[in-house]
Amino acid sequence: MSAGAVRIRVREVAKLPAPVQDAAVAVIGDRAYAFGGLDSGGASTTAISVVHGSSVTSAGSLPLAIHDAAAAPSGRGSVVVLGGGQVASYAGIAAFDAATGGVRIVGRLPTPLSDLSVATVAGTTFAVGGFTGSAWSNGIVSVDGGRARRVASLPIGLRYAAVAAVGNAVLIAGGRTEAGPSRAIYRFTPADGSVARIGTLPQPLMHASAGTLDGRMYVVGGIGAGGTPVQSVLAVGTGGDVHRAATLPSPLSDAGVASLPGRLLVIGGSDGAGPTRAVLSIAATGGPVDRPHTARRHGGLPRRFRGPLPGDLLIADRGNNRMLMIDPAGHILWRYPSRPGQARLYFDDDAFFTPGGHAIISNEEDNHDIVKISYPAGRIVWRYGHSGHPGSSPGYLNTPDDAYQLRSGLVIVSDDRNCRLLEIRGHRVVRSIGSPASCTHDPPRALGSPNGDTPLANGHVLVSEITGSWVDELTLDGRLVRAIHAPVSYPSDPQVTRRGNILLADYSRPGAVVILDRQTGRLLWRYQPTSGPGELDHPSLASMLPNGDVIVVDDYNDRIVIIDPRSKRIVWQYGHTAVGGTGPGYLHVPDGFDFVPVTPDGRPNPAAIRHGP
Repeated sequence: MSAGAVRIRVREVAKLPAPVQDAAVAVIGDRAYAFGGLDSGGASTTAISVVHGSSVTSAGSLPLAIHDAAAAPSGRGSVVVLGGGQVASYAGIAAFDAATGGVRIVGRLPTPLSDLSVATVAGTTFAVGGFTGSAWSNGIVSVDGGRARRVASLPIGLRYAAVAAVGNAVLIAGGRTEAGPSRAIYRFTPADGSVARIGTLPQPLMHASAGTLDGRMYVVGGIGAGGTPVQSVLAVGTGGDVHRAATLPSPLSDAGVASLPGRLLVIGGSDGAGPTRAVLSIAATGGPVDRPHTARRHGGLPRRFRGPLPGDLLIADRGNNRMLMIDPAGHILWRYPSRPGQARLYFDDDAFFTPGGHAIISNEEDNHDIVKISYPAGRIVWRYGHSGHPGSSPGYLNTPDDAYQLRSGLVIVSDDRNCRLLEIRGHRVVRSIGSPASCTHDPPRALGSPNGDTPLANGHVLVSEITGSWVDELTLDGRLVRAIHAPVSYPSDPQVTRRGNILLADYSRPGAVVILDRQTGRLLWRYQPTSGPGELDHPSLASMLPNGDVIVVDDYNDRIVIIDPRSKRIVWQYGHTAVGGTGPGYLHVPDGFDFVPVTPDGRPNPAAIRHGP
């Protein structure tokens, strides 16, 4: 196992009523449904089975026996079953209603297809490759209900590929070409329709299956170049990196894989001699948590700082047009504005102390300017941009994000809608990385809607690009160090952990927080509950505290939370969940924060904050 790899456990959790391979599998809630497949006699079946926990029950029958179809969730409580075959390939799109068990034809694929694979990104299902009955397909087809259209092409016709959605992309590994099994790993990005080869499997592989777990694609089993099933479970990252994550109990191909919260279910498949009845679970047993050895040591701080928040907190309370500084008990220590005559704020999106702690810099995102406010006096001492007027000409900004002042006096800011990172000294732009003329991922020449620009201790800057979900490490003179394709839908404000890895918020619902290896982009940790009090709603900033806990601003839930990364539980909260307000203990769409260390006697010590070199 490679350094930083998550430990994976494989175990059998259930038995199917009868052996089956080549079933189409999809998930509704916490249940996995399997449609059709081949039985032990090699005949197609009509069976619909549902796996829930360790139980397997019948959920009805298909009107027609099929195998080598594909299935995907489609709206509340329903699944679409695409194509498949018996003697010939089918073009039908059928809808299954889990509540009634009913199945009806709702549309057609552009061509008949069996041996296809599917993945769903942002609510749209994409069917990859397959067999038309006479030719290998190289098509990628989008499916929305009963409507289907071809949206992209693979470099080669492909059947029986392993396919999974990771972040905002579809990863495609191996598969059967007309020349035999493939080693290629491709990434399809629906946002721009691009298909790119990003990696290579350790061996040629076809008839494998795949699912998504903790932000990685896991390729389960398959048939190798020798024509027999293999026992490997391969983890594939968004950058195309591959390592063997686990070994199956026995060789397996043509299984159905269902991605459930926290685990994959592997349903049926062939062991080389025929179909199997086994239902396997693949789950993480624990992995590297990016928590320093000094976690939970408080260095003699007063008792009130010995809990999850080991200092004070500056909050950009965007929806209330104010800034607050609070202590761990939620007592307000400072606020802006606090008295008549002070200039008001407009959509203060972030707030960071400047070096020395005598001022706070804030980008007023929807007001298209940056302000610097003296601390603690509360006077605006500098402004850049034309308030309320977006633009790209000198002196103008358009939706600025994450303004920081460095020790040199330089101010850096992501000028989001202008697709550029600006370096400002006084009131003059001294360097622009990217430009409004090109809003695509091609750093440093072009940036795709940058919304984060965290300064690092080595003088570099971490930039998040919304378009394509990228995190770039750049030098201040505009040189690209590395670019990482992040396994999130909407990357927001990357930060650095105590071990130098990347901590990133996914500004989505359900939102997520991930830790990525800064060198390789490998996912090390993910927090993403999909329901309950732990679910995040558009978190925009996550950072690691000195004690190793993770603090997150949960924008649309009107709160800031602290998460213990080992238990993945919220251990502290300020704000009332999804209830905005202005009174004590309330926030309204907060969007930024800065952790403020304290002196040994418990006073705020913003001079101790370090942002960059």
